[in-house]
Amino acid sequence: MKTILIVDRDLGFVLWLGHILNKSGSVALPATSIAEAAEMVSLLGVRVDVLIAAPGEEGVREFVEELRLASPDLQLVGVGIEEHPPRAIPFPEAVWKPGPRRGDEAIRGEWVTLIGEMASSRLSLAFDN
Repeated sequence: MKTILIVDRDLGFVLWLGHILNKSGSVALPATSIAEAAEMVSLLGVRVDVLIAAPGEEGVREFVEELRLASPDLQLVGVGIEEHPPRAIPFPEAVWKPGPRRGDEAIRGEWVTLIGEMASSRLSLAFDN
């Protein structure tokens, strides 16, 4: 069972994705900021297998480095509003997905597919596809 930490300011997205992840057998931990996520990980003492967060979020680089001390094989999924990731991403091994917009079933479907891939194997896509 994978522990997946979801960090996004859009609480609706975090709860929607967390619900789907929980249904898929993963443990989903929701947070609306990196500071909140760091506090939760510390208080719960959990090992995070997958971090889903916006790459430009304040403190994300340092947080990923901390998480990798306990989880060297940490998987990263970048989420944002753009169809393609910005060029200045600190973690080129991460998978990039735009966040679903209200009523955008195609992108929601892509997230569901991505969740299935996360559950079955290690993701190894790069930003620059």
